[in-house]
Amino acid sequence: MLALAVFAVASMACGVIPFVDRPAAGYSYCSGAPLHVAVLDETGGTDWSPAIDASLATYGSASPHLLFQRDPAGANIVITVRRYSDSAPPELKGYLFPAGAGGFAAVYDAAGAACNFPPSPLPVGCTGEIATVDIYLNDIIPPGTDIEARRERLMLHEIGHALGLTRHSPDLGITELAQRYGWPID
Repeated sequence: MLALAVFAVASMACGVIPFVDRPAAGYSYCSGAPLHVAVLDETGGTDWSPAIDASLATYGSASPHLLFQRDPAGANIVITVRRYSDSAPPELKGYLFPAGAGGFAAVYDAAGAACNFPPSPLPVGCTGEIATVDIYLNDIIPPGTDIEARRERLMLHEIGHALGLTRHSPDLGITELAQRYGWPID
């Protein structure tokens, strides 16, 4: 237990959501098992689907410890992807919704407590055991010849948050995820 407490404090410095017992629902730290992540596309159209699929393929090929699936059965983390517009932002339990953002990931632990509180990356009353995530994608992204690339970058960023990264650059943060879940760094 002391080792987990030390990890929780150290993880705050490296940009991941700290956890008390487990990093994801039903997932044991350092187990070596793959992390099963269900992604449900509820965007209600085909415009976001290519970016979602490409982002999952990118993360999936970056680490053998990430397994993405469409069915929530047996998943450690269930991510639901939705769209919104600034004129009608969603009301999120435990969150201040950032108007004008391209997207936002609302991360919840197994008990339903919010695990990230903008602008602070630190959870308040959250165990850090990520169970469900709602990713909201804003329709404000202006059209252009590079819209697919911009959508994919946004999805990669939000998936990083969904997996437990609090701050990350355009890279995928695989090293930080390996530290958070106890995977060997490949």
